Amino acid sequence: MSKSNDPMAQAISRLDRALTQVESRLNRLQVTARDSGDADADRARLAEELDKARASEASMAEIADAASKALGEAIEELRAAANAAEAAVEQADG
Repeated sequence: MSKSNDPMAQAISRLDRALTQVESRLNRLQVTARDSGDADADRARLAEELDKARASEASMAEIADAASKALGEAIEELRAAANAAEAAVEQADG
């Protein structure tokens, strides 16, 4: 009996092809799962970085507000000093 007519050989051949296809699909699924895991890790890392950036932004906004307030107070003090100096000059001239 030739191998091509042997039902057992044909069944083994079909089984071998099917197993090869299953292995190929499994390999593709493993790659997809690994890539998905990498994407999940990237999303988690990016979310953490975004949280840090938002906290940093809030901190910078507080610092900017404090600096703006301090500058406003300094300007008022300079204006008061300039007005006082101008008044003293006018009194001296007057």
